[in-house]
Amino acid sequence: MTIAVQGSVAGKIGFASHQNAVPVLAELEIRNDGSETFQDLNVELTADPPFVEARTWRIDRLVAGTSVQIADRDVKLRASILAELNEAIAGVVTLQFTCAGEVLASHDYPVELLGRSEWGGASAMSELLAAFVMPNDPAVDRVLKAASDVLRRAGKKDGIDGYEAKSRTRVWELASAIWSAVSGLRISYALPPASFEAEGQKVRTPATILEGRVATCLDTALLFAAALEQAGLNPLVVLTKGHALVGVWLQPQEFAALITDEAAALRKRIDLSELAVFETTLATQTHAPGFKAAIDAGRRQIAEDRDGEFVMAIDIRRARMRRIRPLGSASPRAVAETEGVAEAITPLEEAPALPGFDVEVATELQTAADRIAMWQRKLLDLTTRNRLLSLPEGAKAVRLICPDPARLEDRLAAGKRIRIVALPDLGAGGRDEDLHRQLTGEGLREEYARAALERDEVLSTLDAKKLDASLVDLYRKAKSDLDEGGANTLYLALGFLKWRKSESDLVDGLVGRQRGLSRSPRRRFEDAAQPLPREGDRSSVCVWCARGGGSSSRVIQRRR
Repeated sequence: MTIAVQGSVAGKIGFASHQNAVPVLAELEIRNDGSETFQDLNVELTADPPFVEARTWRIDRLVAGTSVQIADRDVKLRASILAELNEAIAGVVTLQFTCAGEVLASHDYPVELLGRSEWGGASAMSELLAAFVMPNDPAVDRVLKAASDVLRRAGKKDGIDGYEAKSRTRVWELASAIWSAVSGLRISYALPPASFEAEGQKVRTPATILEGRVATCLDTALLFAAALEQAGLNPLVVLTKGHALVGVWLQPQEFAALITDEAAALRKRIDLSELAVFETTLATQTHAPGFKAAIDAGRRQIAEDRDGEFVMAIDIRRARMRRIRPLGSASPRAVAETEGVAEAITPLEEAPALPGFDVEVATELQTAADRIAMWQRKLLDLTTRNRLLSLPEGAKAVRLICPDPARLEDRLAAGKRIRIVALPDLGAGGRDEDLHRQLTGEGLREEYARAALERDEVLSTLDAKKLDASLVDLYRKAKSDLDEGGANTLYLALGFLKWRKSESDLVDGLVGRQRGLSRSPRRRFEDAAQPLPREGDRSSVCVWCARGGGSSSRVIQRRR
């Protein structure tokens, strides 16, 4: 065979693919590997069953040893066929090459045709999960009516007003009311298919859930997301291995990307009270807990010790900005024939103390507390990825010996430059440090460190070679960060607080002051109290000093 093809055909195609203009043919290249030149070559695309319209491309001339890229790959899907599928079926796309009526080559590409209400999984069509969030389904209005009743009975404004109140507390109350409304549906939980997050599953629409009162975790997550979106809020659908939950932005914002594949990004937003993630399946329990319990359960699902289970989070607002539209309801009259939503038995919970919207904080920074809150939301990474809050042993750091941090601070404040040098071999000549401590009450290392500090030197536990390499590495990285991003990422920390978040100990620096770091031609690193003239070899440094002393200090590189 002299004609070769390099094509990329979608492995799974459904009605959602048609509604959101997902291409069937992502790539098509025809290559002539033979010695013969072909004239008037035809490339024909057909499908069985005929879920796409047949398409023919004509190539005037294909010289031996050359190839041609087909730029116009528009292949039209037949919506009538895809919309009528209730179950997945196997299909095939065929590319056939003919010249002067002779078939030169033919290639078959297997395709799985999905049912109308079937999602193909993260492995094939992750973004299209947003299409199954259906806020315009008639059943969603019934849920929101029940949520309005919950608010009214609790003495709150019963309007479903989204972010109009410019209050995170109000957004939290709306989400809590929707939680109570869905809890009143008395839905029974159904186990999802194995590995649904990767391979996909059939999805129950809100109308189907109200009619059958059965739902998987993905079904309930999509129902909540639809209700939140119809309420004027920005939801997330979160997938972990074998499970799904939902989140809601407490102020009108969204992630920069449609899909977020790091749970840490969600945890950071939760810590800043910008996002709430909650477990939806608790609403299917006979005695459903309150919204706060659902939030606590959702937070555990994306905890740091379960990062390996996190798959992705899909930002529905970002999906709509990308023109991923919700599917229409297949049978809108089905809801009218079902019984109404029962009165919610889970009362509305009072919202926790939450800050106002960022737009309010930005214009009303009257107090230090307001400014600190804004800095936390806008600038600070409060997760354990921040090396100023958690410095693991394996982090880029140079451990220093500083038995008198107060004296070091005094010298820095006086404008002294402090050199970082390696600790010499104090056991040379047969000296025994333990015996010296017994005789004098002082350790050799501490005494030497104090004497070195009087010479404006601070010692490192690394040998001279490793110290030089580590300091050069830190210096270059910090200088690069400063030049490229304008951010200081090099810190000198004295004194550490050991704290425990889980079973592992974490350490962080305490109090900070601004300093400068310079590198001499002999690679002697100095810390200066005053900013140094920038001559291509200066980086800024922040000095952290512990009150009351401490013998542990490190130069650390903060992750940006």
